[in-house]
Amino acid sequence: MDKVSISIPASPQYLQVVRLIAAGLASRLTFTIDEIEDLKIAVDELAAYLTGTQGREGTIEIEFGVESDRIEIKGTGKFAPGDKIRTELTELSRQILKTVADDAVLELNDGLPSFSLTKNKHKQS
Repeated sequence: MDKVSISIPASPQYLQVVRLIAAGLASRLTFTIDEIEDLKIAVDELAAYLTGTQGREGTIEIEFGVESDRIEIKGTGKFAPGDKIRTELTELSRQILKTVADDAVLELNDGLPSFSLTKNKHKQS
């Protein structure tokens, strides 16, 4: 699995960078346009939980894992101690992610807010 990693400020305006990298990697794997759009929606939905609407002090570390037929994206928030981050998805977010991703999780991992998602390239008939 090839890996691509970036670190961005924990601010909503930088999420576009994450979406662009995800789209570029999916395009390289010949995902369909719909699959690419779904991937962008999924990564945006999860990463927005880490940035919040106003942004936070700190960074988000993003790792993209690329295989021939899937992309795995993991994000971890590196924030000031004591920052309360919501790690429970709303019902709407769960429904969105169920529709656009093959697997999606938002959780606390070793005390740090994190997410992971997987998008598989579906076989064309």
